[in-house]
Amino acid sequence: MLRAVDLGFGSVKAICGFRSVEYPSAVGDFRPVRFSMGIEGQELKNKLCVEYEGKSYFIGDIAYAQSSPRVTMNSNRFTSKEGIAIMLSALVVLADYQFEEVQLVTGLPVNDYADLKNTYRDALLGKHNIQLFEPDGTGGRYYAFDIQEVKVLPQPIGTIFDEVLDAQGRIVNKSLAQGKLGVVDVGKYTVDFSVSDALQFIDKSSTSYSDIGLFDAFKELSLALKSEGYDIPPDSLEPYIRNNKSLNGLAELKEGIFEKQSEKIMSRLLNTWSDLWSFDQIFLTGGGAVVLGEHLKEHIGTDIVTICEKPTMSNCSGYYKLGSKAWGKK
Repeated sequence: MLRAVDLGFGSVKAICGFRSVEYPSAVGDFRPVRFSMGIEGQELKNKLCVEYEGKSYFIGDIAYAQSSPRVTMNSNRFTSKEGIAIMLSALVVLADYQFEEVQLVTGLPVNDYADLKNTYRDALLGKHNIQLFEPDGTGGRYYAFDIQEVKVLPQPIGTIFDEVLDAQGRIVNKSLAQGKLGVVDVGKYTVDFSVSDALQFIDKSSTSYSDIGLFDAFKELSLALKSEGYDIPPDSLEPYIRNNKSLNGLAELKEGIFEKQSEKIMSRLLNTWSDLWSFDQIFLTGGGAVVLGEHLKEHIGTDIVTICEKPTMSNCSGYYKLGSKAWGKK
């Protein structure tokens, strides 16, 4: 069965056919929750409690609610026991059966790709067992995944495949595929720049930055709101931004701060892509493109810039399309 999982530092995105899921990639040490409200119907992704190789975790939203979550920026997280547990949690959420044979496409940040791709692939291949249980520690349900094939890509290249391939993995936009394409992938904690020329990855023009992601803007906005009487931690700001929850002064504050963050990203972009004039198309993707995309588009100042239709899922969608091309939909 084909699965695509984009494991970012900020969130996990996963796709299987027409189903998709997204949740925070936060992890916390599990301890049984002493009382349950007893109300059924909560989505599985919102109550992920798992045990993998002798260690139990809260994963996703419940890690924020019930523990002191870890959002590790170290690249070794991908190949660690904790990182594999996060990956398997996505397979559990998408699982049709308790035993599945899996063909998996996933990605790594650009600057980690060369060093980690083989190690990560080897860590994912093979048989994995994971237990899912309720937040109170009861109701253990076991899953076994035999990951038979793995493709690992530089994460932003998923967006290229999403733009040029159809659902069966066939090239549908040949002129675009032959062009010089840039991807600006704005994540919660990182920003990746990637370039493809005639579907060849251009390594020298592709890189990652870990100090200009969306979270930096959230930290500044949190401080600004505190002076207005609102004590909202940076991790809790996203619902106010995305859902336009009303706070006095929020609109003015966020526009100024997002503009400044976009200027920082633009400065790095110009340093990385001094030949910006030579690009045929630039795609803005990642969760940060949802809130910074229009600012960045204005700064780049060209009609070749496109904000992806579903920027949080674009990389993962491209992984899935590439998997369909390689193995078909199983």
